[in-house]
Amino acid sequence: MYGIGLLKGLSVTLRRCFSKPNTVEYPEERLPVGPMFRGGCIDLNLDKCIACGLCAMACPNSAIDLTTEKSESGKKVMARYFHRLPVCMYCNYCIEACPTQAIHWTQNYEMSALQHADLIIDCMAGKGGSR
Repeated sequence: MYGIGLLKGLSVTLRRCFSKPNTVEYPEERLPVGPMFRGGCIDLNLDKCIACGLCAMACPNSAIDLTTEKSESGKKVMARYFHRLPVCMYCNYCIEACPTQAIHWTQNYEMSALQHADLIIDCMAGKGGSR
């Protein structure tokens, strides 16, 4: 009894010793995330945004704050966009509510910060880019 169990255990150990390791050296190697990943930051495309405010209305935690203003042509444009990551539930309601698909999740899953203010994404329309 003891000899057969010992040999089975040693065979499993030897197979694992000479097989490819399953671990990933994290800072040097990063695992790819899938297309349905919802754990990153929200990225806003300012060129597509029509400043309708549906994303802010759809957010159950009020993590999104959108400020609009009128342009010279009388059209409503976005002046400032705040997204508070610590409050976000990653429910995807804001992305589903956007009629122009201006909001999407990024593939970045490294979102640690030392200060609370570093986790607030502030997009201003005058900057021309997101974040």
